[in-house]
Amino acid sequence: MKARKWMMEYGVAMVLAVVCAVILGHLSLFREATIGKLHASNLVQFIGYGGAIVLAWFGARQLSEEPPEDWKWLVPYRALILPVTTLVIVGLAYQVLLYACEPFLGKGGKDVYNWVFVVGLIASCVWLIMTWLQKCVPQVASMETRRLRKAA
Repeated sequence: MKARKWMMEYGVAMVLAVVCAVILGHLSLFREATIGKLHASNLVQFIGYGGAIVLAWFGARQLSEEPPEDWKWLVPYRALILPVTTLVIVGLAYQVLLYACEPFLGKGGKDVYNWVFVVGLIASCVWLIMTWLQKCVPQVASMETRRLRKAA
């Protein structure tokens, strides 16, 4: 039951944020309204998609701290939830931040922007691999040992 509550809290909020961003971002009113180089449609898409990303990260954090009782299979892997979520979010954030930043980036700024995300993706991958090796492998191995003892 707790899993359904979690899905309702975070999942529905994320879907609503994305749907609102898509609908408002494609209205002609938002496409035509500008402040300098920044279009209102880009700003509303940045806020909507960014909000969904933030909700996903907070939901993943809560899931890693308190996995639902229905999902016992997740317990040995729960340390991986935040690194995997962060890796996906950093990849998605590249495009989402461009909605608000691209009008203000020159050639040099875009290169720096790209390298920030290259470093962020590599760091997320390293975090994921180290978490697997340091936290998950010992738990999975101990569970396998218990299964073998029960079978014998």
